[in-house]
Amino acid sequence: MKTYLDCIPCFLDQALRAARAATGDENIQRQVLDSVAGMLPGLPLDVTPPEIARRVYGIVADLTGNEDPYYEAKQQANRLALSLYPELKEVIAASSDPLFTACRLAIAGNSIDMGPRTAYGDLESIVQKALTSPLVVNDYEILQENLARAARILYLGDNAGEIVFDKMLIEELRQYKEGLEITFVVRERPIINDVTMKDAVDTGMDRVATCISNGSDTPSTHLSRCPAHLESLFRTADVIVSKGQGNFEALSGEQGNIFFMLKAKCSLVAKLLGVHTGDAVLKHQKI
Repeated sequence: MKTYLDCIPCFLDQALRAARAATGDENIQRQVLDSVAGMLPGLPLDVTPPEIARRVYGIVADLTGNEDPYYEAKQQANRLALSLYPELKEVIAASSDPLFTACRLAIAGNSIDMGPRTAYGDLESIVQKALTSPLVVNDYEILQENLARAARILYLGDNAGEIVFDKMLIEELRQYKEGLEITFVVRERPIINDVTMKDAVDTGMDRVATCISNGSDTPSTHLSRCPAHLESLFRTADVIVSKGQGNFEALSGEQGNIFFMLKAKCSLVAKLLGVHTGDAVLKHQKI
């Protein structure tokens, strides 16, 4: 997905919110906005939005001296999601199709995002809505067909808090088919509230999947920025689970057997997916 003119005010909005999270000094916050605004005239529109976001959050880190302004918010999201884990495991186990229920909950977990301006916070209401609202794009049956002949799954993580929902889905994938090799991918360094190796360890993800870094602080999976071994895993995986809007923005149109699981958080992405903002999506792409 390329960057659109509509993305530009969103970058400024994200910069201001991140700067305010990083420091209470309004002078520095203004410096961040001025610096990001100065970058905009030369903004290339033929790259993906996460590549621009990487530059925006780099400016925030450089000028505020805070490389992880959402650290506390990430910790809180992980703790809250873990507190719901026992109850949600019971909900999954009691459902008529545990794997499908785990998919729906994993997509609901994608509501936890500090990047786009989204309303999140009450995880319990997010969960209840996920269990009662349909997936607007639902390629679950295609996922089942692919899992039947799969041996290796590459799971591209997205946000803190959400990672607990991902963990539950991976646990159900292992129940659904024994012997799966599952690799979970995190960011190399903090950016926004994206998952890092610390989040994987703190939530126990490292006990249910092989966890590796994507070698980058881009808030997505850009194969050009990934180490060779990850690109090789991507090319040889039988099934790729791509969580979140940033990964969709980077990988839509990329060759691979990809299942995008996300909430559409902006009108541009929603339009590309043929849905409305806020809709839940499980979309298959095979090129």
